[in-house]
Amino acid sequence: MKRYNKAMAKNKIFCRWVFSLSLAAILLSGCVYLTHMDEALFMKNLDDNQKQMQAELDKEARLYNKLKADIDSGRLKKLTKKNRIFRIYGEPALCKLTEGQNGVKETCIYRKPTGGLLTEVILLNLDDQERLYSWQVQNSGNETRKE
Repeated sequence: MKRYNKAMAKNKIFCRWVFSLSLAAILLSGCVYLTHMDEALFMKNLDDNQKQMQAELDKEARLYNKLKADIDSGRLKKLTKKNRIFRIYGEPALCKLTEGQNGVKETCIYRKPTGGLLTEVILLNLDDQERLYSWQVQNSGNETRKE
């Protein structure tokens, strides 16, 4: 009976030790979590921002490809209003006023969202009534198609 009591005493001590260790681990893991909460939230926000940026790039690429396809197929017609072009194909990368060109008041530049400076660009020339006057497709090799 004495052996049994010694074994039970050792088991009680072991159980208390395991319980204390487990409790300490649970409590301390909460402290560690709180100390790194800012970093965890920063990483989550960074991931969310990257997803939003990728979605925006995908949208711009889709709209650029649609504009190019409409030019190639002849669906983009002269005299289309600027507002309609922007509504269908999105905002251009840049619009600038042009002076001294035959009937052209403004040129709007569409480009692929990726590819840097060597990417293909589409120039939409607008008249003084903000209608499409002509267009140009320029690729990085300085080849140009005009209408």
